[in-house]
Amino acid sequence: MAPRALLGTGRSPNRALRAVGVAFVAASFLVAFPWEPIRTAWRYPIWAVLVAVGLASAGYAGRHRGGLLAGWGATFLAAIWVFVVPPLAAVVRGATLDDGGYAVPRPSTVALGPRAELLTGLRIGPVVALAVALTLGSAAYALGAAVRRRPDRF
Repeated sequence: MAPRALLGTGRSPNRALRAVGVAFVAASFLVAFPWEPIRTAWRYPIWAVLVAVGLASAGYAGRHRGGLLAGWGATFLAAIWVFVVPPLAAVVRGATLDDGGYAVPRPSTVALGPRAELLTGLRIGPVVALAVALTLGSAAYALGAAVRRRPDRF
């Protein structure tokens, strides 16, 4: 019983991870575009939507017996995006902090350049994403499993 709860059954784990993968790639393309409003004003809504898709995928995994591992993976991918992808896109574009072409993708008290932000994100991003996946991903999975188990009284 425990391996099925962790790994899932059927195609539900693949569907949950595929939904987050598509949202991850779409958000990455939006950040890679040189259009200024996306890089500055829309960076937090893009991340919020991505995390919401990750949590919805974790709930979907719980509702459709997709496995807790798929729920954690979906939430982890959504949470780590903000730490890695925006600074990586800025490094690839060659943006610097001085020319105003780079905005810090997460709340920070120190203004870091894109390369320093990427290195910092690679160091602390997995830790924060793991914490988010284990707490919020588990909660979303449990909520989905609770919805699956509730009796229909309509």
